[in-house]
Amino acid sequence: MNERFAIVFAALALLVRVGMAWYATGLSRSKNAAAAVLRNVLDFCVATLAFWASGAAIMSADVGLYFDHAGHLSIPVFFHLVLVLFASAIPVGAGGERSKLLPMAIVSFFMASLVVPLAGYFAWTGLLARLDYIDEAGASVVHLAAGMSALAVAILVGPRTGKYNRDGSSNMIPGHSLPMASVGVIVMLVAWGPYVLGAGALYRGFGVYGVVNVLLAGSAGALAALAGSVIRFGKPDAMLTYSGLLGALVAVTGAANLMPTGGAVAIGVVAGAIVPWVLVQIDLRFKVDDPTGAVAIHGIGGLIGTLAVAFVAPMNTMGQRFQQLGVQAIGVVLISVIALASIGVPLLVLRKAIGIRASEANEFDGLDLAEHDLNAYPDFQQNTIKSYHLREA
Repeated sequence: MNERFAIVFAALALLVRVGMAWYATGLSRSKNAAAAVLRNVLDFCVATLAFWASGAAIMSADVGLYFDHAGHLSIPVFFHLVLVLFASAIPVGAGGERSKLLPMAIVSFFMASLVVPLAGYFAWTGLLARLDYIDEAGASVVHLAAGMSALAVAILVGPRTGKYNRDGSSNMIPGHSLPMASVGVIVMLVAWGPYVLGAGALYRGFGVYGVVNVLLAGSAGALAALAGSVIRFGKPDAMLTYSGLLGALVAVTGAANLMPTGGAVAIGVVAGAIVPWVLVQIDLRFKVDDPTGAVAIHGIGGLIGTLAVAFVAPMNTMGQRFQQLGVQAIGVVLISVIALASIGVPLLVLRKAIGIRASEANEFDGLDLAEHDLNAYPDFQQNTIKSYHLREA
């Protein structure tokens, strides 16, 4: 019965991908909107085939799952596929508006065939599992790995033209539809409950704590981020609020079905305070152009959630908690190295061989026209404005 619950919740959790597509498309300029949503569809297809070909076998340590030649597909494997599909879209969004289509499809391939499967193997079957590592629904396996992969993509592709000025200052390049991005956030918030409930039903038995903790963490993260933006900038910033909410959702996945409700609120507040601050610093201080905030939301949110497990999961003594913290830290380092190497090395090769960035002329015209000979909004024109950068003083 638990497996039946798991497959229903895993199917519902795929709505997270719908939310991701809306979010990434809304944060793209109108001249890149069609390209953004098409890349989400392409990523879904490439990642599914890549996981079938080799990712499932690596993740489950089952050679019969290479191309499923032994017919070993199961409900846990389907759930793993859903997790892989979450992760594969994240670095593609980090390269949005200036990357070529083929290199991003190759990123999707490596995410599904190597990065997440290796992370999942170590966390749930291999070395980390033998150390009693805890990652219930993918705070590190999915989100930390995807966030580090997004960092590699954003650095190697480089910033969008006009993002940074000669004096080192940064320009805000807003997406064409904040309402579309907002709907994406709402869809992800709603679908995140089935996502963590699927993990709980599959591995620990069905319970309601997971979805309650998801809602509590997301709400606390959003309010903490909103309050932080008001304190820092004098006004509530929508995108920073969304980054706090999404960062909190990421963080709570580490142990959503294990922790008490108070722990979920605490994790939400911490993630909601830290993730938006890191997002701004990545842009202003480190000059890494990340249009969807993937590095902060998934990388830092996953880091917080992975380490926080040691303090919110049921344990008897403080000594056990610090021992668990050490195990969680080992997992953070290992999975980060896997992600950075597995995406960074192929991208470096591709950058030398065929190039991974669109030409400046194509970037100016927009990827909709340059790569697909279409226009998502023929009668719509996007202007550049500035937001929190003007208030940073």
